[in-house]
Amino acid sequence: MSPVSARLVAATIPGPAGPLEALLRLPPRPLGAAVVAHPDPLRGGTMHTKVVHRAARLLADAFGLAALRFNFRGVGASAGRYDGGTGETDDLAAAAGWIRGLHPSGTFVLAGFSFGSICALHGAPRIAPDVLFLIGVPISRFPALPAVPPATRVFWIQGAEDEYSPAASAEILAAERGWGLALVPGADHFFTGHLPAFEAAALRGLGRATERSEP
Repeated sequence: MSPVSARLVAATIPGPAGPLEALLRLPPRPLGAAVVAHPDPLRGGTMHTKVVHRAARLLADAFGLAALRFNFRGVGASAGRYDGGTGETDDLAAAAGWIRGLHPSGTFVLAGFSFGSICALHGAPRIAPDVLFLIGVPISRFPALPAVPPATRVFWIQGAEDEYSPAASAEILAAERGWGLALVPGADHFFTGHLPAFEAAALRGLGRATERSEP
């Protein structure tokens, strides 16, 4: 898959609690769209978190998707206040609807990192993405994960040494649910020192998931 030249555009999205601050990475001829949700705001998560930035860049440059990342309510210039995940899932649904409205054809990928992956899981039945891209699902903090729409392909990537998601537990859960799983050797929750390996594994896993999602 050849990389494409994408440009970065600042955007403001209408959200349920007020405007949401966003950045859109836009290829010359988008083949679909994606939205990436960031980690827990109470722990410093924003749309500028390295893994979120890398994921959006990969989705745009390697897969030709109009890739949106945004700040949840109360983060950066986004209106509102932290809502423990419920309101943030509503924010994600609004962001997904906004980017899908601009780019209605092609593959749609819903992605989230850590707390953002939990929001993505809860939002998936509403949003109905072709591919659900889960990064560092913190199953130690959120053991009861919701079901995913049957037609949605799931690819999950995390560090093999993720402190919030034991690798053995992740493997069991992924096998039970039929989700694709990639473990990055030696990597912690934030893929510290392993971001190139994260990108390489994500490229392979998303390549399989997006190919299977095509009609």
